[in-house]
Amino acid sequence: MPTKTKRILIILAIMIFGVVFAWVFNKTWAGILAGLIGGLIGGFIVSLAIKDTVNKEVEKAVETIIPTTRTSLSSDELISSALQGLNDVNLHIRMTPNVPAEVIKLVEQMVDDLRIATPSMIERHPDHDLTYELKKMCNEHLMKQLKEFFEMSPENITKYLPDLMSRLNDMGKHISRAKEIAEGNEVAEMKAIAGFLDAKYSKQAGVE
Repeated sequence: MPTKTKRILIILAIMIFGVVFAWVFNKTWAGILAGLIGGLIGGFIVSLAIKDTVNKEVEKAVETIIPTTRTSLSSDELISSALQGLNDVNLHIRMTPNVPAEVIKLVEQMVDDLRIATPSMIERHPDHDLTYELKKMCNEHLMKQLKEFFEMSPENITKYLPDLMSRLNDMGKHISRAKEIAEGNEVAEMKAIAGFLDAKYSKQAGVE
C-alpha cells in the first residue's frame, strides 16, 4: 500500500476513534466536534512521524545502493598526486632516447600549464568535472600519448611524428585554455571545457 494512502487511513482511524471516544464520555455535539478536531490533529501528527521514518529509511537504502563517489583524499594529497604524474611525464621524455626537441618543448609547456591549472582547481573546486579532467590529464592522458608513440619502431616514429605533433598541439591548446579558465576562476566556462576534455580524451580512453 502506498505511503500516502497509509497516512490518510491513519488520520481517518484516529479521527473516528476521537469521535467515538467523545460520544462515549461526552454525548454532546460540542464533545463530538472536539473529538473530531482532536482526532484530525492527532492523526496528522502521527502521519508526519511515519513519513519522517519512511524518508530516513529510504535515504539509508539509497546510500547503500549508490555509494558516494567523492574521494577521501585531502587537497594536498590530490595536488601531490597530480604533480607526481607531471614529474613522471618529464622524466619519461628525458629518459626516452631521440625525443625531438620540438616534442620536449611542447610537452614542457603543457606540464607548466597543468602545474598552474590543476592545483588551482583542486583548491577552489575540488568536486568539479574540470578538476577531475585535469587530474586525468596529469596522471593518464598526456603520458599515454607519449608512451604509445615512443614505443613504436624508429621508422614509424619518424613517419608519424607530424601526427604526434598535431595531437600534442591540439591537447596543448585545450590545456592552455583550461589554465586561463582556472586562473580567472571563470566558473561559467568550466563545465564546457570539462565536457570537451571528457569527450576528447577520457571517453576515448575508455573505449580503447
